[in-house]
Amino acid sequence: MKEAKVTIGATNIKTFKYENSFAAKQGDPLKMAVKTQMAVRLNPEAPTTAMVLVKFETSDEEKKIMAMELETVTPVSVSTFVDNLDDVIKKKYFPQIMMAVNEKIRIASTVVGLNIQTPPVTFMYTEDAE
Repeated sequence: MKEAKVTIGATNIKTFKYENSFAAKQGDPLKMAVKTQMAVRLNPEAPTTAMVLVKFETSDEEKKIMAMELETVTPVSVSTFVDNLDDVIKKKYFPQIMMAVNEKIRIASTVVGLNIQTPPVTFMYTEDAE
């Protein structure tokens, strides 16, 4: 069985966009649409490294009053070559990365005065994994 040390670097904000027409009245509910996309970009010149990109978008699709877009980048490296590193990251390390991304979303939304609640990250445990 092959072992490799996986290092997940700090998640950084790559881009942040916020638009608000300030046309909403206080107390008016906004129906927000939320989209999240995740991609793992492998580095062919350094096959033991990858970048995890997460794009988070939320907008008021009905009234077009506000929109927020946040892109994050998280570096991941392994100590030795791993086949299908992108799949390994998605299957085993995505929840840990999303915890950091959720914190960036929470901080950025608070700065612009939004109260965006991110869903909790779920981990699975089985006794066979010990």
